[in-house]
Amino acid sequence: MTALYSLAVDAVLPAPAERVFAALTQPDLYSRWMGPEGSTTAIREMDPVPGGRFAITVTLPNGFSVDIEGEYITVEPPTRLSHTWLVEGDDTETTVTIELRPMGEGTQLVLVHDGFTEATDRDQNDGGWRHQIDRLTALLEASSPIR
Repeated sequence: MTALYSLAVDAVLPAPAERVFAALTQPDLYSRWMGPEGSTTAIREMDPVPGGRFAITVTLPNGFSVDIEGEYITVEPPTRLSHTWLVEGDDTETTVTIELRPMGEGTQLVLVHDGFTEATDRDQNDGGWRHQIDRLTALLEASSPIR
Protein backbone atom coordinates (compact mmCIF):
# COMPACT_ATOMS: atom_id res chain seq x y z
CA MET A 1 0.00 0.00 0.00
CA THR A 2 1.04 3.57 -0.60
CA ALA A 3 1.69 5.72 2.46
CA LEU A 4 -0.77 8.61 2.34
CA TYR A 5 -1.07 9.95 5.86
CA SER A 6 1.12 11.85 8.29
CA LEU A 7 0.69 13.72 11.53
CA ALA A 8 2.44 16.70 13.08
CA VAL A 9 2.67 17.76 16.72
CA ASP A 10 4.05 21.17 17.67
CA ALA A 11 4.77 22.04 21.31
CA VAL A 12 6.91 24.40 23.34
CA LEU A 13 8.86 22.54 26.03
CA PRO A 14 10.17 24.13 29.25
CA ALA A 15 13.85 23.29 28.76
CA PRO A 16 16.77 24.06 26.48
CA ALA A 17 17.19 21.92 23.35
CA GLU A 18 20.13 20.03 24.90
CA ARG A 19 17.91 18.80 27.77
CA VAL A 20 15.10 17.86 25.41
CA PHE A 21 17.48 16.00 23.09
CA ALA A 22 18.85 14.09 26.10
CA ALA A 23 15.32 13.03 27.06
CA LEU A 24 14.82 11.75 23.50
CA THR A 25 18.05 9.75 23.35
CA GLN A 26 19.05 8.61 26.84
CA PRO A 27 17.41 5.33 27.88
CA ASP A 28 16.95 6.23 31.56
CA LEU A 29 15.09 9.43 30.59
CA TYR A 30 13.22 8.11 27.55
CA SER A 31 11.68 5.31 29.61
CA ARG A 32 10.22 7.87 32.04
CA TRP A 33 7.96 9.60 29.49
CA MET A 34 7.30 7.12 26.68
CA GLY A 35 4.09 5.16 27.01
CA PRO A 36 0.66 5.79 28.50
CA GLU A 37 0.28 6.92 32.11
CA GLY A 38 0.77 3.93 34.42
CA SER A 39 2.71 1.91 31.86
CA THR A 40 6.34 0.86 32.05
CA THR A 41 8.77 1.18 29.17
CA ALA A 42 11.74 -1.15 28.95
CA ILE A 43 14.56 -0.08 26.67
CA ARG A 44 15.89 -3.20 24.97
CA GLU A 45 18.25 -1.28 22.67
CA MET A 46 19.01 2.40 22.09
CA ASP A 47 21.99 3.41 19.98
CA PRO A 48 21.24 6.97 18.76
CA VAL A 49 23.67 7.19 15.86
CA PRO A 50 22.79 7.01 12.16
CA GLY A 51 22.18 3.32 11.44
CA GLY A 52 21.87 2.54 15.17
CA ARG A 53 18.87 0.58 16.40
CA PHE A 54 16.30 1.12 19.08
CA ALA A 55 13.86 -1.35 20.55
CA ILE A 56 11.41 -0.78 23.39
CA THR A 57 8.67 -2.72 25.11
CA VAL A 58 5.77 -0.74 26.55
CA THR A 59 3.76 -2.68 29.13
CA LEU A 60 0.34 -1.23 29.89
CA PRO A 61 -1.25 -1.34 33.37
CA ASN A 62 -3.45 -4.28 32.25
CA GLY A 63 -0.31 -6.32 31.43
CA PHE A 64 -0.59 -6.04 27.63
CA SER A 65 2.82 -5.36 26.03
CA VAL A 66 3.71 -3.65 22.76
CA ASP A 67 7.13 -4.00 21.12
CA ILE A 68 8.36 -1.12 18.97
CA GLU A 69 11.63 -0.97 17.09
CA GLY A 70 13.40 1.08 14.49
CA GLU A 71 16.61 2.46 13.09
CA TYR A 72 18.03 5.95 13.54
CA ILE A 73 18.29 7.86 10.27
CA THR A 74 19.43 11.31 11.38
CA VAL A 75 21.01 12.24 14.71
CA GLU A 76 22.09 15.88 14.91
CA PRO A 77 22.33 16.94 18.58
CA PRO A 78 20.58 19.00 19.79
CA THR A 79 18.35 20.00 16.85
CA ARG A 80 17.21 17.00 14.78
CA LEU A 81 16.42 13.33 15.26
CA SER A 82 14.69 10.89 12.92
CA HIS A 83 14.14 7.16 13.02
CA THR A 84 11.92 4.47 11.63
CA TRP A 85 9.07 3.14 13.76
CA LEU A 86 7.63 -0.37 13.51
CA VAL A 87 5.13 -1.81 15.95
CA GLU A 88 5.31 -5.59 16.26
CA GLY A 89 2.48 -7.14 14.30
CA ASP A 90 2.14 -4.17 11.92
CA ASP A 91 3.32 -4.47 8.35
CA THR A 92 3.91 -0.75 7.77
CA GLU A 93 7.15 0.89 8.87
CA THR A 94 6.73 4.62 9.46
CA THR A 95 9.18 7.46 10.14
CA VAL A 96 9.36 9.85 13.11
CA THR A 97 11.23 13.13 12.61
CA ILE A 98 11.77 15.58 15.47
CA GLU A 99 13.06 19.13 15.05
CA LEU A 100 14.11 21.15 18.11
CA ARG A 101 14.32 24.94 17.89
CA PRO A 102 15.44 27.24 20.73
CA MET A 103 12.59 29.49 21.85
CA GLY A 104 13.48 31.82 24.71
CA GLU A 105 14.38 29.62 27.67
CA GLY A 106 12.46 26.73 26.16
CA THR A 107 12.42 24.68 22.99
CA GLN A 108 9.91 24.34 20.22
CA LEU A 109 9.47 20.68 19.33
CA VAL A 110 8.01 19.78 15.95
CA LEU A 111 7.34 16.07 15.55
CA VAL A 112 6.26 14.64 12.20
CA HIS A 113 5.28 10.98 11.99
CA ASP A 114 4.65 9.88 8.43
CA GLY A 115 4.15 6.83 6.30
CA PHE A 116 0.71 5.73 7.50
CA THR A 117 -1.49 3.86 5.02
CA GLU A 118 -4.69 4.25 7.07
CA ALA A 119 -6.20 7.41 8.57
CA THR A 120 -7.24 5.46 11.69
CA ASP A 121 -3.60 4.50 12.39
CA ARG A 122 -2.51 8.10 11.92
CA ASP A 123 -5.25 9.35 14.26
CA GLN A 124 -4.42 6.80 16.96
CA ASN A 125 -0.74 7.74 16.81
CA ASP A 126 -1.59 11.45 16.84
CA GLY A 127 -3.37 11.06 20.19
CA GLY A 128 -0.54 8.91 21.49
CA TRP A 129 2.18 11.39 20.56
CA ARG A 130 0.24 14.30 22.09
CA HIS A 131 -0.01 12.34 25.33
CA GLN A 132 3.72 11.47 25.19
CA ILE A 133 4.67 15.12 24.65
CA ASP A 134 2.55 16.05 27.70
CA ARG A 135 4.45 13.43 29.72
CA LEU A 136 7.79 14.71 28.36
CA THR A 137 6.80 18.27 29.34
CA ALA A 138 5.96 17.09 32.88
CA LEU A 139 9.31 15.30 33.14
CA LEU A 140 11.19 18.42 32.03
CA GLU A 141 9.22 20.63 34.43
CA ALA A 142 9.77 18.30 37.40
CA SER A 143 13.37 17.32 36.87
CA SER A 144 16.55 19.00 37.85
CA PRO A 145 18.76 19.83 34.88
CA ILE A 146 19.11 16.79 32.65
CA ARG A 147 22.64 16.15 31.51
